[in-house]
Amino acid sequence: GRCRSQQLSLPVIQSSAMCLRVGLLLLTALLPACWADTLDIEVAMYSDSNCFERFDNLLLLDDSCYANLYTNLTKGYKLKIVGFTGEKKINLFDYTDACHTMFTPKRSIRVGKCERFVGSYYAITKIRLRSSTCVGTDCSRLAVVVNRFFSEASCAGLPYQLYTYPVQDECMRWSNGTQGYTVDPTNTNITQVDYLMNDKCNAGSALIRRYMIQNDFCYELYKDKAPRSFKWTISRYDATASADTWRPTPLLAAAAVAPLTLLPPLDL
Repeated sequence: GRCRSQQLSLPVIQSSAMCLRVGLLLLTALLPACWADTLDIEVAMYSDSNCFERFDNLLLLDDSCYANLYTNLTKGYKLKIVGFTGEKKINLFDYTDACHTMFTPKRSIRVGKCERFVGSYYAITKIRLRSSTCVGTDCSRLAVVVNRFFSEASCAGLPYQLYTYPVQDECMRWSNGTQGYTVDPTNTNITQVDYLMNDKCNAGSALIRRYMIQNDFCYELYKDKAPRSFKWTISRYDATASADTWRPTPLLAAAAVAPLTLLPPLDL
């Protein structure tokens, strides 16, 4: 027979779109964290413009705010993958704070080419896949922790905010200084160290706060407003990986404010 077109009313279209969005969110929430495929950025740093003299090797989260340990002109930087086909490219952003105020316009870096990086250093970048199905030396084995916030108590329902941090003791930029994360070999506890009003995660800083966080444990927060609860979950694709795997120079990395209202700081 002949196909008959049907004109849907705006409420029906909006309702269908809403159902689709809810369905996708539900599917995302139900999928185990280890099923999510993610791209990380390997950075081979050099002290010369020809990329002959190796200085350091980093493995960075995409679009995360790292403390800039290589110059005093800026306090933070981030890399964001923007080209996935053809010539792959990464945008580099320099900031004077926790990745809010740009110091200079963004620069485009070609993947696999010797390009100017941060400070006086140059780098050759490479995109690595982080996935439970990835096999081989080109895979990323970066261990991360995911902080999920829920509008309901007891971590019920879908999380409405997620923050991801690397846990190889990198130095991460946040609003009141820098911070670093590590996990124990048994994946039981996460340690967060805040270096207040310190730009370099210096261990000798006068103001240091240390928190011990239990993996996959639901913490209650506010009773009368969201977020009412939150939890932290370790994601590690290589069961044999440790905090020293892919560790760059002491403490390097990403950042955002991580509220720990109900977690008392440990005595130092």
